[in-house]
Amino acid sequence: MDAANQSLADALRSSFGILKAIMLVVVVLYLFSNVRRVDSHEQALTLRLGKLELPVRNPGLVWALPFPIDEIVPLPTKQSNTFTVNSHSFKRRKNMENKPLKFITWPPGRGLYPGIDGALITADQGLVHVRWKITYKIDKVADYVSNILSKKTEAAEALIKTFVETTGIHVASELTADQVIRTKVDLVQDEILHRVNQRLENIRAGIHVTRVEMFEQTPPIPVRDSFDDTQRAENIKKKEISDAEQARKERLNAAAGPAYKKLLEVLDAIDRGGTPDKPLDEWKAELNTMWRSKVEGKAGRMIEDAGSYLARLVGQMQSDVELYRTLVPEYERTPDLLVNRLWEETKMKIVTNPGVTKIYRPGDSEFRIRIPLDPEDVHKAEARRVQNKEFNPDSLLPPQRVVPVMPELAPP
Repeated sequence: MDAANQSLADALRSSFGILKAIMLVVVVLYLFSNVRRVDSHEQALTLRLGKLELPVRNPGLVWALPFPIDEIVPLPTKQSNTFTVNSHSFKRRKNMENKPLKFITWPPGRGLYPGIDGALITADQGLVHVRWKITYKIDKVADYVSNILSKKTEAAEALIKTFVETTGIHVASELTADQVIRTKVDLVQDEILHRVNQRLENIRAGIHVTRVEMFEQTPPIPVRDSFDDTQRAENIKKKEISDAEQARKERLNAAAGPAYKKLLEVLDAIDRGGTPDKPLDEWKAELNTMWRSKVEGKAGRMIEDAGSYLARLVGQMQSDVELYRTLVPEYERTPDLLVNRLWEETKMKIVTNPGVTKIYRPGDSEFRIRIPLDPEDVHKAEARRVQNKEFNPDSLLPPQRVVPVMPELAPP
């Protein structure tokens, strides 16, 4: 019995030793049970008995007291997260889910269902459908966990979604449908981004929206074709106005050169009879100065040509006066001889002029010259006959008119 008791005691001591070792291992494992690795795109917070403990844990291996004393909460702070907001768009039916927007059509009479189909009301009382693609990141995890009271990103997306929905209503109400859909898309996105971030900052959410992208913006499907037709007509109108303005600038620049703007200002002031700060005489004086020095283009060339013509004309008149003064004494002495001489000189100028056609008439025989009519007159006569449904066989012959030969030129 002593040997049996001894064996039992030894077995119990061995079992207690093994149990102590196992308990020690369990305690060690329990103490290090809250060791984990924080990824490179994450930061972690420690919640001790539900209360936030600082500082924020950076990427790497972190340790905290065993659960439920401490809890390590990792959040993706260095990674951008993206989600879509469809609250302002129509609900896609099963047959529309994979179709591009331009191929989606609705049957006649199909309208919007409140509570199912979303839309924005614009300043011109129009409706537009919009989908939003939101990119954000949690840049202050302490603020996020403390103020949003969440350990997951779903709460951040729900909060941003609410702000985008309400902010989109306000922004769309300040613009027209065409501006929201086409002409001011960048402005709408920037406004949504700025206002949502401002609201997140006001509540210290620890969230920052980095990008707001608007896509699949469209008017209601039943009126989309009419809207596009209106937009095309508006684009054509703008292009024609732009082309007309460009043609106006080109013609004015060709007519008066770079100074045409100032020239138009001066001419308008003269038409108004002057301005309060400058009387009419001063405007006219300025116009004369511009004519002489600043106006270029066709008007400038015309002014230069007119000046040259005036100079030639004055010179010719002065020459005529000098010639007259020279011939007066000779005319007083022998008037017939002077007239005959001048007449011969004039005939020689006419005959030797290369632009004058010379015709020689043989002896005293009579002949006639046929001169074609003016082509413009022929065209008008033919048009008149066609209009009156008249037919003249002579119209097939070349039109001519007979001009009798004038007698030989003789001095007066």
